[in-house]
Amino acid sequence: MEKSDSMKIQDIISRRISVRTYQPEPTSPDDLEAVRRAGEQAEALSDADMQFHLRTDAQMGSEIKGIIGDYGKTIHAPHYIVLASREREGYLTDAGFRFEQMVLDATERGLGTCWVGLMFKEASLRSTLGLDGSWRIIVLSPIGRPLKNSLTNRMLRTLAGSKGRKPIDQLFFWQRHGEMLPANVTSDQHLMQVLEATRWSPSWMNKQPWRFVLLDREILVYKLQHQEREGKDYNRLDCGIAMCHLHVTARAVGIKGRFELGSFEVPGISGAEPIGKYVLENKVL
Repeated sequence: MEKSDSMKIQDIISRRISVRTYQPEPTSPDDLEAVRRAGEQAEALSDADMQFHLRTDAQMGSEIKGIIGDYGKTIHAPHYIVLASREREGYLTDAGFRFEQMVLDATERGLGTCWVGLMFKEASLRSTLGLDGSWRIIVLSPIGRPLKNSLTNRMLRTLAGSKGRKPIDQLFFWQRHGEMLPANVTSDQHLMQVLEATRWSPSWMNKQPWRFVLLDREILVYKLQHQEREGKDYNRLDCGIAMCHLHVTARAVGIKGRFELGSFEVPGISGAEPIGKYVLENKVL
């Protein structure tokens, strides 16, 4: 029996984990190129120019060979995909939104990935890729077949807090920050599937910097933390990842909507940083 769209996306999101040990054998070139194209052709939140570069371990060069991953653990993989972008309004959020679409495509094909955003020298990597100074290196991911029954993968998932994510009622609010979701929302099976898929979005050290306020016809996205390196706030990237999970799951369950990046007042809290809003087109909450 073929899975419904909602079951399919739920399965893909549940299978997506951060893989830090890989089989050394090269992956099918057709699969790798299909994943890269999924990034190039992903839905976008901005008009920022972005490039998805596919490289072998050898092509990456000695400067970043055996990339230092989270917690000082070296990641070796047969291939890597690197995202480069020109700076535009909202480009970091958009980078997270697009790259996670690619990650989910890789997951569906049985390939492992791992977000690496803080553990490389941008200038060196930009030079390795032959890009000029107008490009920013945003993020990269090793990609390949996961090493089966890897103790390293299990241990580092535990260190990252992968199983200690905040519950829905600490991330999603009704009308204003801090307000509990009402019964008509929590009893909506499709809507709760969307919120649960968003809750499982990866973020740096699984800090979950993003929050959401549900209004009658839109969902506000904002963040409470700041994580900057080389002029890039990686928590904005995290928000884009969560927005990807929200959008693809909403679409799978039949909820139509679109994201609009921009500033707004976040009701119920001061000091929060607005990211954007999801405008509902066929649903009233």
